[in-house]
Amino acid sequence: MKVAIVCVCYNAYNDLFKFVLSLRDSLMQSTGVQLTLVVVDNSTRSADQQVLDDIAQLELSSVYVKSENVGYFPGFKIGAEKLGDLQGYDCVAISNVDLSVRLDFFEMLKFQIEVVHEKVGIIAPAIISASRGGDLNPKTLFRPTRYSLLKNIFIFKRLWLFKIYRKFSDLKVKSAVGSRLPGEFFYSPHGSFILFTKSYFFAGGSIDYPQFLFGEEDFVAEQCRIAGLKVQYQPSVVIIDSDHGSTSREKLDFIAREHVKSLRYIVDTYHS
Repeated sequence: MKVAIVCVCYNAYNDLFKFVLSLRDSLMQSTGVQLTLVVVDNSTRSADQQVLDDIAQLELSSVYVKSENVGYFPGFKIGAEKLGDLQGYDCVAISNVDLSVRLDFFEMLKFQIEVVHEKVGIIAPAIISASRGGDLNPKTLFRPTRYSLLKNIFIFKRLWLFKIYRKFSDLKVKSAVGSRLPGEFFYSPHGSFILFTKSYFFAGGSIDYPQFLFGEEDFVAEQCRIAGLKVQYQPSVVIIDSDHGSTSREKLDFIAREHVKSLRYIVDTYHS
């Protein structure tokens, strides 16, 4: 199995090392897996050279790319360009760095790739929130209506409503463990770790999402919908989300504004 993971780092070098270390440890427990790791560094501060040196010592096939702070999916696109033809990989992932993979991650992924149906464009793993205790997948079960997206824009423009919305979202995650069945299809995967199958790229699925942050789940869901592909839940593939990544430390009004920009893009592009 030939796998590529493009992780996007923003001022989170310690998290980056822990994430890469977990990849290395899982890879050591697996056979027949060829991993290419691309680290896209969007950080606004000077690179932590010690961390980068430590990563180099792990002897993974890795590429480091220093970038301007272009955002999550734009950073992914920069990293993916280093991989060549994406159709040549059995699986390509975009990832945050405040994560770790379970020790059996590559073995479970290898099995799922071997049996995945050609109409599955994205495999959504279990993404377990360390602080909230629940699974972040699925992000959204059913395709939202234009009205529901406009309603969210209304909410996110008002910080007091946005705070209430986030509290309800946290409660939803806490109650989500075991609520979905393996192999189930749903609309969109959580954006912190997305696994694209070969079918996604063969069907013409794009990763050219121009927004800085947020909305990437709806974007890839729409790419799958247009291409006649599905998003499939596979909880045997497990990611642990530490919930203390760089975006969580940004000011709430900045996060709300970025949500509004991304929602507006999704509405104008796919719900006009």
